[in-house]
Amino acid sequence: MIKNFLKALFLASISLVFPLSAEDRQLFEEIPPPPTTYDSDYVLEPEVTIRKEETQLIEEYRVNGQLYMVKVSPKNMPSYYLYKDDQGSDWTRHDSPEAPMIVPQWVLFTF
Repeated sequence: MIKNFLKALFLASISLVFPLSAEDRQLFEEIPPPPTTYDSDYVLEPEVTIRKEETQLIEEYRVNGQLYMVKVSPKNMPSYYLYKDDQGSDWTRHDSPEAPMIVPQWVLFTF
């Protein structure tokens, strides 16, 4: 019984704090849908440039103009991949197409 009384008291106090009359309600205009990725300059798939040299086939992978991976396929040899870890770093060679785990590197102190 006390529980029902407390519920009723709580609902009555909420109705005093937040009036729900028709005059207080506002109708919003139709909300436009969010922009799709096709409307932006961001490219979902990488651009692949294939070059054939004398003894090897080179495939360059770019996203938004940034070169991030190179696949080198020499004749009669297995393919290997070159990954760029950071913007200004050197290339790292890997034998599988899976991207390597990149460990965050921060400069804490310089002397």
